[in-house]
Amino acid sequence: MKETADMVAWKKEFEKMKTDDHKAKLKELGLDDEDLEEFEAMEKGELSLEDEISGVEKGPAEKETPITKKKAKK
Repeated sequence: MKETADMVAWKKEFEKMKTDDHKAKLKELGLDDEDLEEFEAMEKGELSLEDEISGVEKGPAEKETPITKKKAKK
């Protein structure tokens, strides 16, 4: 993806922001608390964008654990 002048300016602004300021801005854009927690985990390196997209969580032992949904019993 080609970087535009707007993208470069946004990256510079983003790098200067504190995490709390960025979270406040994301909340203004409509993200909920769960989304903000995921953002914070990504910022701390606990969750990568690839993990978020693929649905993999890292547990306390930093093992990759697939996220599975339980089926309802009939």
